[in-house]
Amino acid sequence: MKTSFKAFNNIINTINQSAGNNQRDRGTFFEELVKIYLQNEPVYKNLYSDVWLLKEIPEKYGIPKQDTGVDLVAKNRITGKLTAIQAKFYQGKIGKAEINSFIAELGKSYYSDGLIVSTTDEWNQNALNTIEKQTKQVQRIGLSNLRHSSIDWSIFDFEKPKEVVVDSPKKLRDYQEEAIRLAKKYYKNNDRGMLVMAPGTGKTFTSLKIAESFAKDSGKKIYNILYLVPSIQLLTQTLFSWNTDKSINFNINSFAVTSDRKATKKKTDSDDLDVLAIDIGFPATTNEKEILSNYNSIKYDNEKITMNVIFSTYQSIDVVKKAQDLGYPKFDFIICDEAHRTTGITEEGKKSSHFTKVHNNNYINGEIRLYQTATPKIYSDDAKSKKNENSIIISSMDNEEIYGKEIFRLGFGEAVARGYLTDYKVMVLTVEEEAMTRNLQQTLADENGLRMNDIGKIIGIWNGMIKRQGTSGKVNGRPMKRAISFIDSIENSKKIAEKFNSVVNEYLGDTAKESFQIDVRHVDGKLNALRKKEALDWLTDDIDNNEARVLSNVKFLTEGIDVPNLDAVIFFAPKKSQVDIVQAVGRIMRKSKEKEYGYIILPIVIPAGTNPENILDDNKSYAAVWQILNALRSTDERFNAIVNQLQLNKEKSGNIDIINPGKGRPRKPYKEGEENGNLDVNKPIQQELELWDDIKEAIYGKIVRKVGNRRYLEDWSKDVNEIAQRYIRWITDRINDKENPIKNEFSKFVYSLQINLNKSITIELAIEMLAQHLITKPVFEALFDQNSFVNNNPVSQSMEKVVKELQKAGFEKEQDRLKPFYESVKLRASGIDNAESKQKLITTLYEKFFSTGFKTTSKRLGIIFTPVEVVDFIIKSVDEILQNHFEKSLSSKGVHILDPFTGTGTFVARVLSYLKSQMEQNKISMADIVHKYTKELHANEIILLSYYIAAINIETTFNEIDTNLEYQPFEGIVLTDTFESTENDNTFDDIFFGINNKRLKQQKKLPITAIIGNPPYKKIKATANDFTAVQNYPMLDGKINETYARETSANLKNSLQDSYIRALRWSTDRIGDTGIIGFITNNGYIDSASLNGVRKVLEKDFNYIYVINLKGSLSGLSSEAIKREGKNIFDIKTGVAIIILVKDGSNAHSIKYYDIGNNLSKQEKLDILSNNSIKDLDFIDIIPDENGDWINHRDKNYGKYLALGGEKDAVFQNKLVGFNTNRDFWSFNFSKKEVEKNIERMISNYNTCLLYTS
Repeated sequence: MKTSFKAFNNIINTINQSAGNNQRDRGTFFEELVKIYLQNEPVYKNLYSDVWLLKEIPEKYGIPKQDTGVDLVAKNRITGKLTAIQAKFYQGKIGKAEINSFIAELGKSYYSDGLIVSTTDEWNQNALNTIEKQTKQVQRIGLSNLRHSSIDWSIFDFEKPKEVVVDSPKKLRDYQEEAIRLAKKYYKNNDRGMLVMAPGTGKTFTSLKIAESFAKDSGKKIYNILYLVPSIQLLTQTLFSWNTDKSINFNINSFAVTSDRKATKKKTDSDDLDVLAIDIGFPATTNEKEILSNYNSIKYDNEKITMNVIFSTYQSIDVVKKAQDLGYPKFDFIICDEAHRTTGITEEGKKSSHFTKVHNNNYINGEIRLYQTATPKIYSDDAKSKKNENSIIISSMDNEEIYGKEIFRLGFGEAVARGYLTDYKVMVLTVEEEAMTRNLQQTLADENGLRMNDIGKIIGIWNGMIKRQGTSGKVNGRPMKRAISFIDSIENSKKIAEKFNSVVNEYLGDTAKESFQIDVRHVDGKLNALRKKEALDWLTDDIDNNEARVLSNVKFLTEGIDVPNLDAVIFFAPKKSQVDIVQAVGRIMRKSKEKEYGYIILPIVIPAGTNPENILDDNKSYAAVWQILNALRSTDERFNAIVNQLQLNKEKSGNIDIINPGKGRPRKPYKEGEENGNLDVNKPIQQELELWDDIKEAIYGKIVRKVGNRRYLEDWSKDVNEIAQRYIRWITDRINDKENPIKNEFSKFVYSLQINLNKSITIELAIEMLAQHLITKPVFEALFDQNSFVNNNPVSQSMEKVVKELQKAGFEKEQDRLKPFYESVKLRASGIDNAESKQKLITTLYEKFFSTGFKTTSKRLGIIFTPVEVVDFIIKSVDEILQNHFEKSLSSKGVHILDPFTGTGTFVARVLSYLKSQMEQNKISMADIVHKYTKELHANEIILLSYYIAAINIETTFNEIDTNLEYQPFEGIVLTDTFESTENDNTFDDIFFGINNKRLKQQKKLPITAIIGNPPYKKIKATANDFTAVQNYPMLDGKINETYARETSANLKNSLQDSYIRALRWSTDRIGDTGIIGFITNNGYIDSASLNGVRKVLEKDFNYIYVINLKGSLSGLSSEAIKREGKNIFDIKTGVAIIILVKDGSNAHSIKYYDIGNNLSKQEKLDILSNNSIKDLDFIDIIPDENGDWINHRDKNYGKYLALGGEKDAVFQNKLVGFNTNRDFWSFNFSKKEVEKNIERMISNYNTCLLYTS
């Protein structure tokens, strides 16, 4: 609405006041007003070259000047034909008698068509029938058309009729300019494409400007356009808006084409009736010859480009086809609006629907086609699979042959983020039956009244529109003033409109008169266009304080309705079409002053006695909830993130609110402008509040399950990995280009990594690390934006230096192409309100990310994630040992704690959480935690992405302990290979990782008291050229040979190269003479014969050893044994155990062993550890035997048996590697044939492997 209703209504009042009781004078004033309107309103200014009052008509036309029904005459700019116009200033219903004289005059030969402009919207059927029977078409215009004019009525003056100000055409927004630019580029090589834009973002205006751009570039003086729409209502809006918003250097000739001048033939009780063709307010034709004749009458304009536009419904496409058959030229541009309507299934040999005919260029000949929609419709794979079976043709919007590719997309979420749409809130209003039976006895007793469900929904809507929050009764913010509601039938809509206030009044009781009033009006498709517009004007007009208005209908207020100040859509019942839902939601997302959100109100009634567990189980009763939410998911790219936040966030507020008005009546009336909370209710008992909290959480949980995407993070990970691989390819191509100067800079970067991590870092690994940095940057920025982690972390800063070097080689262009992806990543990661959920989100993404995108890295390093129950058990146990053996605690000054394989930082983050719990028990202070965080907590990590996540998790955990403290980065974390870090002390600063290097140097100088963590488990590969082979560490491996290997009785010592064995050796040396190690590792060392040397040395090196065998092995065991092992807590095949090693300087040597139990599930094992420590378990004492066995002591006679090979008295002289495979049974069998088959298979497989490796 460009001018306030009040301004135009003042003009009508002026006419009434100036004319007094003289009806003729009123008519004269109104005729002047109509003339000014037709001369200045763009669509009529383009249609008519002249508009005359009856007294002004030139004599050459021979039209009498007496008033015999015609008040004005207008001349068509193209054809020169004359239009007879009646300006009827009239208050009653227009009947046949009121238009008879005009119809008689219209029959004269000098008139080609007629137009009636009236101040009333009510016409009786006789008058309507009279118009429809005329051979010359008659259009009609009501006051609503004049109110919504481009003319600024607020400054109009009858005294100065020529000084008329018309609103300037709209200006392009940035995204519309982008759409035009992309369209121009796209159509250079394509003839079909899609424009996808959310409702309210200006698809119609964008397509106009695309058309103007194409017309200008074409060099043609006349540019022919076909614009197709699904309804006459939309045709009217589009025709008017294109004429209004065209650029001044263009002419526009508009032709309106309909298949029938009468209403769409549907059931008279339907709410889906289209408007009458006579209500377009513009001459419309159903005749192909008239279309061609009009086209041939067009004259060239040497100064301006002329766009010749046929605005047609899809249902009228046959008329357009016939016009082309007669000689109408090929269309330069075809625009298919609401293009989702052009999808469908057509059986071969049968006629296509009117909506799908446009796809066929042999039917409608056009140069290029643009399909525009807010809601692309795509058929399922199941439907497509039946295409060949049933000989059908499917028009689905993912079919590029029919629709082309997506040229530009602006979704709901992006439009909101960019400030062009108002965001929406889904308000699920739950009303309990008990509240109705308690407060609405009279309403419920009315046998001819409303259904129980509808009564409850009315109560919910009243509370929702004043924004009354929960059982507290408080009002939150400005109440809603305008809404449209959708109901399942016209009959129910009428009944609800009639009974709404009586239900509310009884509910409010004594406070009803003074309280918030909602006026509900029913409207439906049977209303003529003029009355529909009047109803919308009523809804849009200024409303008194403490009042609201609702238009109640079934369907017609969806497509094309533009009411910017609309606050809410209410769904009493589910709708058949998701597209209708999206269109309805689009109505409330228009921007308007003081409008913070558009509300989607879903009232539901909870039956008495409902338990939270079965809430919303009745799918039929609550179908509207699921349908609306699924419709939102189909169009709002943020929706999965919104539902994900429901699952993760502690505070559930956001785009989906669950509200319950309570069971009591409001005590005091609500008046707008009063303090929030004036609407207090009887104080609810605590039990009621607790029950409601349970119900609320149950509904949120049900929403997550019903409409959430269970594979949300997995799908996201795939997107992330795809982009990461794209980065890797781009960087690799530049590095391989010998002429590219980036090659030298990148070599410096690789060398720097080799110095800081280890010499095994290859160019490939360096590129992979850089890709990890680039891909995760937007995630971190979205989750931790206020902390600017990416800019403050030293390693991140180092990686950014390399990115800048890459940008010199053109990398910026590659990043620009991925802007939409970065925006989507930020969208999915934003909005999480607590540290725990942020950590959960990022760790889950990380796990999925590596498992699908960086399989080699995952395989090489054995990436695995430690359950929190295990981490907490180790931390508590270490703290108790510190107290019992060292008279210290984790919080004591001087106790340095190191996680040398920190992964995602869980151990260090949980140490901080543990210290927080100690502070809450008043055992330590915040100053103790700050000291520990800044001075005595340390963590190492070798994988860049893990390092980032660890730093973020640790920093977030610390900073949420006391949010009043300034954000403090964690300076105790180092990007390094822990094993390599002690191989060479001669590290030096370099241009890339100088700060990181300084941190490592400082850490190495410190005495470490406790080492905790989850070391990698992978052992060295058998082939040296395998990319995943583990790095050699001469000093560390030498120490293993001097200790574990020397004491091991086994000949084969490969298992001593396992990373966790290295971790035990490294940690033992790092803590020196006293200290504690707490690890979760592979449990092979407990009873493996080849690791007896490890057991012997551990017993010597440590005073106390605690082993908790969590079992879970799946390798090399019988089915019964596997069953006893139970489930693995890591979901891997290798059994695991917790080991806590203590050096306290005493002479004691004690080994404590705890078996977690047989046949236990993963959760049962974790439950045993949860909230416990070593003091809570019943250990058994282990006494090692002479072989170093802790459990399952070997047979003492074993050493007397003959060896199979390799020893002096062995059965065979030589012992080859084949013995180690333990596959002897492949080489013998009771059947000679089976042995031959096995040997042949082995030889064949061996030769295949040789061929593959060569």
